[in-house]
Amino acid sequence: MPNKKPSELTSSDEIALYIHWPFCISRCPYCDFNAHVRPNIEQPDWGKALLSELEYWAKNTPKRKIKSIFFGGGTPSLMEPSIAADIKDKASKLWTLENETEITFEANPTSVEIKNFREFRSAGLNRVSIGLQALDDNALKFLGRKHSRKVGILAIELANKIFPRYSFDLIYGRPQQTTTDWKSELH
Repeated sequence: MPNKKPSELTSSDEIALYIHWPFCISRCPYCDFNAHVRPNIEQPDWGKALLSELEYWAKNTPKRKIKSIFFGGGTPSLMEPSIAADIKDKASKLWTLENETEITFEANPTSVEIKNFREFRSAGLNRVSIGLQALDDNALKFLGRKHSRKVGILAIELANKIFPRYSFDLIYGRPQQTTTDWKSELH
């Protein structure tokens, strides 16, 4: 959609929602996103604030169809799945959501996060994007990741069983990474 002011939008215009969950267990050295490491997060308060934000934006974009909802971060898989469900439900009341609307959340492949995959699926999210970043244990350590190659592959296999769609990120062009290293890693 070309850049339009809210007053120029029509009810036939599609929109997408991006929900930012800015909290992480640890800060990755390559990350340039708005992310914070906090030992305690008042999740119910954050959930209420996000719902309030939806209501604010709905006043400026009434009668729109939502093409996608993306929970990014930070690490949205650390959010209580019930908050994601509340946001999805509120969005469906404020705008039009269809059955095929893609609702994605980002997750890291750690045991803490993958144990909630089923709850996020039950909350109505239909795609997970896994921040794998590498398939090499030395590279994962260099990148400050908290998982191993084995746990990363387990997360992909679990996502494949639970979600109709999933993706995973890999970082190419790491320092000292050769084309041969990359091909070996992908193999």
